Amino acid sequence: MSFMIAYFTIALSSIVITSRTLIAYTNCSLWLKAAVYAFFCIAWFAPIILWNVQTHHLVSVRLYTILAKVGYFFLGFSFLLIMAILLRDALWTGMYFLSGKHLPAPNNPAALNCVNIVTLLVLAVVSIYSVFAAEKMPEIRHYEYSDARIKKPLKVLLVADLHITQMISRAKVENWVKLFNEQGADVVLLAGDIADDSSENIKEQISELKKLRAPNGIFYVTGNHEVYHNAFEWEAIFAGLGWQVLHNSGVSVENSGVYVAGLPDVNGFSTNIAQAVKNAAADEYRILMSHEPVTALKIAENQVDLQVSGHTHGGQIFPFNWFVKLGNAGFVWGEYTLDNAKLLITRGAGYWGPPMRLLAPSDVMLIEFKPQINEQF
Repeated sequence: MSFMIAYFTIALSSIVITSRTLIAYTNCSLWLKAAVYAFFCIAWFAPIILWNVQTHHLVSVRLYTILAKVGYFFLGFSFLLIMAILLRDALWTGMYFLSGKHLPAPNNPAALNCVNIVTLLVLAVVSIYSVFAAEKMPEIRHYEYSDARIKKPLKVLLVADLHITQMISRAKVENWVKLFNEQGADVVLLAGDIADDSSENIKEQISELKKLRAPNGIFYVTGNHEVYHNAFEWEAIFAGLGWQVLHNSGVSVENSGVYVAGLPDVNGFSTNIAQAVKNAAADEYRILMSHEPVTALKIAENQVDLQVSGHTHGGQIFPFNWFVKLGNAGFVWGEYTLDNAKLLITRGAGYWGPPMRLLAPSDVMLIEFKPQINEQF
């Protein structure tokens, strides 16, 4: 409820600020002004509108897919626009007073209308670029860890946040799987938010995941978006694909000296790190899978060596990363050191909501674990 109140407050404030900034000092007709307000209302409330359209089956799947992509694009554009307007006007006001009021005032109609046109053109270009950035294949990020407990080299691929919905085509899932298999990983870790829809809606897309290969195992934990769409059902479906579902549990990777543990998502389940790692041998290197990175605050006390997570998308659309940082204990993306443990957060291979990424490219992480060689002199 608190989230919905906050969202409605932000959305309504943004609608008023954006609309007034764009049309308050123009001579456009009342109908055009009403249309501008209507556009931003639809854009900001697109998730709610689209949820109702999908839930009540008001249109065909193909039409819904088009409406969803357009609606979420307008949401992303509107977010970028309000951020640009706030930053622009703050800088403009500061420069106006620093210049001794020699520059045009921020409420000067002619100047404001001109600057609004430039702002809209720039944001249109940035938004289109962001769509291309979101649709391209994820980057491969390389990391390497060595430890005396690791018995043999092990190549691990960390994947999260595919967010497979009706908006995501079967061909795209097929291309993802092909890219993942090309990395030649011994183990694949799927850190949640793989599915983001009901199983009935995305059967064809999910069927492509059967082709994912890793000789030493594919491990999966739920994310918050599986929780929203019946996490128990998704755990069963993914177990049916041959994946090992880790639910406050873990397993040793054969003859490697590495133990992989996993937690279900904190939004739908009780999590217990101690329970997840209890079967690890004292001489095993411990990896913990947790969709949300905040659980890393407790890993050191549970003798976990490395936590791998997703969830944040690296912010997905700048400057949303600032808000993501506030909501995730300061964690956004990349590698963090916590006492004697490490945390790795992938930006994810897909996107949620707006089909856009800005200054937060999608990625998967290829992690190489190697035995530590103690050189003697």
